[in-house]
Amino acid sequence: MIVIDLEDYKRKSILEVAQSLGIELKRISSHLYEHPEHDSFRIFENTNTFKWFSRDIQGDVIDFVRVTQNVSFKEALHYLVVQEFKAQEVQEISEIPFSYPLYQVEDKSFRLARVYLKEERCLSDETINFFGRQGVLAQANWVTKGIKEPVVVFKSLDHRGQIQGASLQGIHESALHKRGRLKKILKGSHGHIGVSVSIGQPQRLVFCESVIDLMSYYELHKESLSNLRLVSMEGLKTSVIAYQILRLIAEEKQKLDFLDSLPTGRLVSSFCAVRDTTDYFQNHPDIITLAVDNDQAGRTFSDKLLEAGFPVELDLPDDILGQEKVDWNDVLKECKTVQFHQPIRKPRQLEL
Repeated sequence: MIVIDLEDYKRKSILEVAQSLGIELKRISSHLYEHPEHDSFRIFENTNTFKWFSRDIQGDVIDFVRVTQNVSFKEALHYLVVQEFKAQEVQEISEIPFSYPLYQVEDKSFRLARVYLKEERCLSDETINFFGRQGVLAQANWVTKGIKEPVVVFKSLDHRGQIQGASLQGIHESALHKRGRLKKILKGSHGHIGVSVSIGQPQRLVFCESVIDLMSYYELHKESLSNLRLVSMEGLKTSVIAYQILRLIAEEKQKLDFLDSLPTGRLVSSFCAVRDTTDYFQNHPDIITLAVDNDQAGRTFSDKLLEAGFPVELDLPDDILGQEKVDWNDVLKECKTVQFHQPIRKPRQLEL
């Protein structure tokens, strides 16, 4: 259902297509071009692809037509079918496998990480243990300017259970870091995977912006969660949603080999192909829930997905008085604070 032979059209020169559409690209280097109206919109002649960095959009020449002309996948494909363009010789760039460097310095006790998650983030032992059992948490040591410090590691595991990326959260505050604590994504991490945990047999996906928010969302809703996958996008990333949707489809069809061979640059285009050439989303209208921050960025991200024709349910944290931006950890902390300060009720006296 999701494997579509479009290679002949994807090889049509993206530079010629841009010219035919009246887009006068600005040449930056031998193989790199820039959109005249968007300086973060780059076209790569050697791979015949583009990436719009500020919007986390990338893809091939079909996606280029679809995005720049605001048309459907079928309309973009039709344009390439009826027009004559030369074929571009494409340089295939193989992805560098992620190498996780912290196995030897992981602390199996997880003691300091647990204290941080409980005291600073108000997460319960049950929540911490649940995420730990799924293999996405660790404690390790990281060296900054010769100084060693303990960190919580959040691991991104792919559809094969292999680690494809990791981010670090400093446990102690330090003058070494501008924001007080270390925050770092390990070099070479594949940002399209996300950090995910599964509950039952996943049939839908819930996306948060960070792992801490993901853990908080789980703790606040765990009694009602079943047969779903919780995913941290580590920001607001269409590529993570695309990968996780394609992963879910591949799992349902027992065709994980499809994901093994799918280049990262084609994730979003394959995601759009599912929308435009199948009835998958019509049959799964509640498959995507965005549990993002309650702020303008989160709402804008949701609006863009809806406008693009994807079924999205929005689950935002409630407003907290005095805060312009509210995330799920804010809500969890607020709930724990209210519970802590609630007066103890005296037992009612029985009337004799």
